[in-house]
Amino acid sequence: MLKIICYSIYHSSNAYLGILMANQELAGFPIEVERRPLCIPKTRGVKVADFVGSKETPVKSEYHREDCARWAKRYGIELHFLAPGVFAERADRWQQSPFDREELPARAYYAARGTGKEARLDQALFRAAWVEGLDVNEESVIRHAASLAGLDPDRLIAQALQEDTRRMLESALAAFERDRCPGVPTWVLNGERFWGKDRVEWLVERVKLLTAVSS
Repeated sequence: MLKIICYSIYHSSNAYLGILMANQELAGFPIEVERRPLCIPKTRGVKVADFVGSKETPVKSEYHREDCARWAKRYGIELHFLAPGVFAERADRWQQSPFDREELPARAYYAARGTGKEARLDQALFRAAWVEGLDVNEESVIRHAASLAGLDPDRLIAQALQEDTRRMLESALAAFERDRCPGVPTWVLNGERFWGKDRVEWLVERVKLLTAVSS
């Protein structure tokens, strides 16, 4: 069975769209996808672009929203962008938080591993961010997603705050850099990187080729 590593961030619209697109296109293939949600350390800023050492101008941001809307329509994916000013308000709160941006939801995902409900939590967190317009950095939103996934919110939060869960997140960040990923979402298959929602088609082609060879 092929193993694919998938790096993502919950507040990335590219990651949200790309993962749902890949789920659609790869359904039924004999593969194992290991999800590795990441956080953005405060030392690297608050935006996904900051995280990977790039910048997003206002023109790029405007085009990015337009492009994501087209991809969402093409694949029938529900997507709602934040109202103007909401991101800036949240960014101020993130700076005051004891956690890095995306740290708490990523910790929650790793805490859910082994329950059999981690995929449902992953979906609930993405939906909270990109359909419900909620801030997944807030504990109340994590609890909301946990309940939707059929998990005990109190138990999940307690496990998410454990030291061994923090180490899982640190390990994912280190692996992201070791695999030399340029951004999110990035899928890694046999050392080959596929970055972005517009590379899902190429990932699927590679999976088809490798599964055909092995069959």
